[in-house]
Amino acid sequence: MHITREWGVRARILLEQGRAALPGRDGRRRLAGFADSVRAAFPDLSEREAHDLHARYRASMRKFGLMKDYLASLSADQLGAFLDRHVQVEGRETLDMLRGSAEPVIFVTPHYGSFPAACLKLIREIGHEKTINAFYNPPSANRSSEGFETLFSRLGYGFHALFNDDTAVLKALRVLKRGEALTMMPDVFDINGHVLYVPFFGRLVPAMAGTALFALKSRATVIVGYGCPGEGIESTLKLGQPLRIERSDSLENDIATLTAAIFQEMEAQIRLHPEHWIYTKDIGTLLAGRLAVDARGDEEWLAGMEAASAQFDAFLPEWRFVLRELRAMQHDAPLEVANA
Repeated sequence: MHITREWGVRARILLEQGRAALPGRDGRRRLAGFADSVRAAFPDLSEREAHDLHARYRASMRKFGLMKDYLASLSADQLGAFLDRHVQVEGRETLDMLRGSAEPVIFVTPHYGSFPAACLKLIREIGHEKTINAFYNPPSANRSSEGFETLFSRLGYGFHALFNDDTAVLKALRVLKRGEALTMMPDVFDINGHVLYVPFFGRLVPAMAGTALFALKSRATVIVGYGCPGEGIESTLKLGQPLRIERSDSLENDIATLTAAIFQEMEAQIRLHPEHWIYTKDIGTLLAGRLAVDARGDEEWLAGMEAASAQFDAFLPEWRFVLRELRAMQHDAPLEVANA
């Protein structure tokens, strides 16, 4: 019976690929909005390239939903067989190293591609030796996470949901202290908690510092990984080498350095295949008004800071006064002018 369902989902994936290439209702308007957004990150994108990327993005997002539903329909045995046949591993030496290690590890991935299949493959590969603790918002806070706890528990071993709540930080540190694994998805750009700004597609964007904090406090190995979709129902769990930084005598500096390194790794993969990143259609909003990393000269730097002021006003009421003072200093104006 599940073989019939497998061919059914293959057929639906092909159908959705065809449908995604068609304009559909309000197609031109949606394509124009998509093109304007992605050009914030890919300014040289032609109209034809933007159209092709839009079609690939729509197909990838629909495939994600189909595959999630299909995986949820499989029994434990069927799911194990599916993972063995259809999900490959790139970077197996990394898995082999972790399987025999008692040290903690943090797997980092953006909301990219076939991450449910990738997480299940990870559990399948090392779950008997090292529990995978998935750190994410519960369905009550984020409806898109509905069903993941049941799905990831389906194999019957190696998984524990660690919902992001008031007790999550202590729980995460405890599982790392036990030498277990933690999965985190840091491409959540809501400004709350401990936030810093890191380079991402040429702009400084807000990044939650929790991933780097957990890694540095627990001395966990950090691995950046992705669930890369292939043809049909095929996919690959792609794992990089352990991400290392040169430690300093400042925890704050090390958190910033490691967070920036994580986002640099994620940007490289997203640039390769932006159609698989769930936030690609919104990247223009993410980057709008952000300070350019390569701003040249005092005037350009100050203009960028002023454009980005809305990001800071709620947290630093004195921010606009600081900018006025910097502007006055730039023009050698007396301090009274800055206070005016």
